[in-house]
Amino acid sequence: MTTPNYLYPQPRSYKSSGKKSPAAVRFEIYPVGEEAVRMAEKLEVADRLAAYASAADSTEHAATLAVIEHQPGLHPQGYILEWNSAGLRLAASTAQGLHYALLTAGQMMESQQGEWAHCLIEDEPDFPVRGVMLDIGRNKIPKMETLFAFVDQIAALKFNHLQLYMEGYSFDYEKYRALFPEATPLTAAEYRQLDAYASERFIDLVPSQNCLGHMYPWLTKPELRDIAEHPEGMPTPMSFKLPPTTMNPADVRSAALAKDLFDELLPNFSSEYVNLNMDEPFGLGTGASKERADEIGVGKLYMEYAKQMFAIVRSHGKKPMMWGDVLTHHPELVSDLPDDVTVLHWNYDAPIPYEPHCRRLQEHHIRYYVCPGTSGWSSIAGRTDNMLGNIADAARNGLAYGAAGLLVTDWGDGGHWQVPSVSYPGLAFAAGASWQLNANLDHLDALKHHVSLRMLQDRSGIGGELLMTLGRYCNMERCTIENATYTSYLLNHGLSSQETLERDTQLLPRIAKLLGGVGTPFELDYRYSEISEWLDARRGEVEALELFGPDAELVKDELLNTLRLIKQGAGLHRYIYRQELADDAALLDWLKHLHTELLTVMDEFKRLWLARNREGGLADSMAAFRKLIGQYEEQLQQ
Repeated sequence: MTTPNYLYPQPRSYKSSGKKSPAAVRFEIYPVGEEAVRMAEKLEVADRLAAYASAADSTEHAATLAVIEHQPGLHPQGYILEWNSAGLRLAASTAQGLHYALLTAGQMMESQQGEWAHCLIEDEPDFPVRGVMLDIGRNKIPKMETLFAFVDQIAALKFNHLQLYMEGYSFDYEKYRALFPEATPLTAAEYRQLDAYASERFIDLVPSQNCLGHMYPWLTKPELRDIAEHPEGMPTPMSFKLPPTTMNPADVRSAALAKDLFDELLPNFSSEYVNLNMDEPFGLGTGASKERADEIGVGKLYMEYAKQMFAIVRSHGKKPMMWGDVLTHHPELVSDLPDDVTVLHWNYDAPIPYEPHCRRLQEHHIRYYVCPGTSGWSSIAGRTDNMLGNIADAARNGLAYGAAGLLVTDWGDGGHWQVPSVSYPGLAFAAGASWQLNANLDHLDALKHHVSLRMLQDRSGIGGELLMTLGRYCNMERCTIENATYTSYLLNHGLSSQETLERDTQLLPRIAKLLGGVGTPFELDYRYSEISEWLDARRGEVEALELFGPDAELVKDELLNTLRLIKQGAGLHRYIYRQELADDAALLDWLKHLHTELLTVMDEFKRLWLARNREGGLADSMAAFRKLIGQYEEQLQQ
């Protein structure tokens, strides 16, 4: 029996008798046994079912029986849902399982107004941990109401794990507050409030603070710069240096700084886990710690520091997590990992397979999660096809090789320009793939329905398809750039001559390889007239959305400005390459047009940002826009 598209994530098993009954408008709750009574009271089952039925706008007034059963033999997160002529039956072994049953019941009531199909659903997740990592360390720190709404969204997708990634001053560390006067961080009280809110929805809020690489915001401060591996920047094979991003693990002050951060951060979380991150420590062992690296090796230098971090978090009664990229380059370290460490195996480009490292981690009995991405960062509107391939490959191999969880990441690289809805398809696809892989991997219609109706809150039904289509604009770039789109790269790069741009883009494969990528030779075939026509069609579709949520106007404006931003990048490419600009007069007119449009983009970007996020970080996010508008004005003066 085909599972209805209105159920998402799609359950493991759905059977329909073909019969129907009038929809209920109110329920008579009947818990079977003391444990069922406790679960029903804890979850306020009567109130939740009443709210679902009320939203369904039924005309049936007779009370319907809702039997709540405690069945110890069921999966801890599994449930049984049965609807027949006798009413509704929900069975689970835990309150969490009953919570997921109620979510499914709510979807049925919402989508079957008037009559409900008789069915039997038997369901449980493939991955015990299904998580989301949201980057708040690169510029964009959400307001509390934004975070609460985000928790509600991912809870509705049956996620049970959340990390808010931090590398800058995203938490109000009292000891270091004077170093970041411009920051607008989350406070200890806010994190405790969010922790409780997430816990009520069966989501484990896991603290996440980098403590080795990605420490650029800290290491640029004069007071801390000399604990960097490369205080004056890391030399590269190219003609530039990378800024100081990695702490010197051989300097006792590095561990002392990390201890200060964790000692202040960790008491605000009920989770038993901490993500130490420790990924991409660029230049490790080649600068200030070179003597120690030469003595024991770079891999052992890394692990020597990691074990100090493990000790710090254990002193708080917590278990460490860490990204797995260094382990892939130093596989000899895997056998040295303590049993309480969870490795987060990440990879965000679909052509790169998960299988080899998943197999190696399983062979060494390492507890690990697979960590694909939404592909939203450095893209403006996402990269749909890469996202689908990346998440599917992670889920397949994670399931085949015993991964304990799937954590989908939503990073903020490239200015964190993507608006929230850009990430909806990736979040929803990861939720389905991690809940029941076989039931959800090829059921994109159900995903689109959920994204449209429940995430975008769009009555037209076109929103899910529209968001996935927006994430395919990059296909028209015909570009081989890695982990980004050319349009996003170009806007961050700024106005330059064709010769300079071509020289710089030819360096991209070398930079990608330096940062751990494949280093695919750069190719590009970008045509302004084609993308412009395509964007105009998408604008019509955005205008046709029938949004009904409290932020309906905001969502539509965010998508419209996303289209403007893409068009600005495409127009910049047109200007640099003089596509269909016959003479200097046409070139000047086009430059004036770009200048005017970018001012609109900037005004809207600021307004929309401040509607959901704190002001700290906005200036950094808009730095590329300010640079480009200055370049336009300089050109116009000339």
